[in-house]
Amino acid sequence: MIELNQINYIDFDLMKKMCHPIAVALFDSPKEPMTKFDEHEYALLDSALNNPRNSYYPTFPKKAAVLYYGIIKNHPFKNGNKRTATATLLTFLFINNFWIDSERDTEDYLVNLARRVANSKGSEQREEFLREIESWLNEYIRGNEVE
Repeated sequence: MIELNQINYIDFDLMKKMCHPIAVALFDSPKEPMTKFDEHEYALLDSALNNPRNSYYPTFPKKAAVLYYGIIKNHPFKNGNKRTATATLLTFLFINNFWIDSERDTEDYLVNLARRVANSKGSEQREEFLREIESWLNEYIRGNEVE
């Protein structure tokens, strides 16, 4: 079981050096170009990256859900937030020795989920989305024992 004080979090350096480049490498397209990393809103990205560190979120899957949701809803980039959130979630799992073991098409699920989150109004469905993401992670991540 992963101890909460042993979680490796995503910070600005890791976002710039790993998460954003992975998002660009996997998801960039001429039709929908990704925004350059340096063209982000600092406060919005800072909030999304630091929110999972809050002790209010008591489990690793909940922290991962909050990170994913926060990048999508905070919208720190002009374009590519859903794609960046997906790459960041996968990186967060990886740096904590987790991976997704899913028989369903993970990419389709995450893309569809990201669209639903982005299209939701304000934060009215926030808790519902966080429960869904956390539940999905609890079911499909492997590696360290999930709390």
